Amino acid sequence: MSALLVAAAMLGLSGVAPVTASARDLLPSNLFDARIIAANRCNTAAKQGGFASMVLDQCRAVYDETVRFERSVPEMTAAQRNTLIVAKGLSMMTLAGGYLNLDGVMSARVCQAVMTIDQALSGYDPSAPNGLEKLHQMLANTRDGAVPKCRKGGHWPD
Repeated sequence: MSALLVAAAMLGLSGVAPVTASARDLLPSNLFDARIIAANRCNTAAKQGGFASMVLDQCRAVYDETVRFERSVPEMTAAQRNTLIVAKGLSMMTLAGGYLNLDGVMSARVCQAVMTIDQALSGYDPSAPNGLEKLHQMLANTRDGAVPKCRKGGHWPD
């Protein structure tokens, strides 16, 4: 049970910090920043809605829209790519925390969300700073804390 509480705290608390507390000023007029703002709004709605399945579905739609946006930009800078990586990671962190809340365990769907965070972070370029480094680190810490629990539960490929 204590492992569950640690996992819940790790996923839940990391998802409740306001994006602006750890990031540069985000500009809604910047299409890349707008994806982070959308992920943060969804996180807020999910927390306020008790992580209801319908709200989590909307958060998944925010992630999917970020992926669509990413595919629609033929050429982007490494800093812009990093921004989208953080946006995708934040959306998945909300889903992971929400699923953990609903399932009460590090379930396969929690671990799938963590795996998606991991996949997104693999493309992060630390040589292209964009003012979102603290958010990237928070996502990396979330992933690093969750992966051993997913392995222990048999939900992480070795």
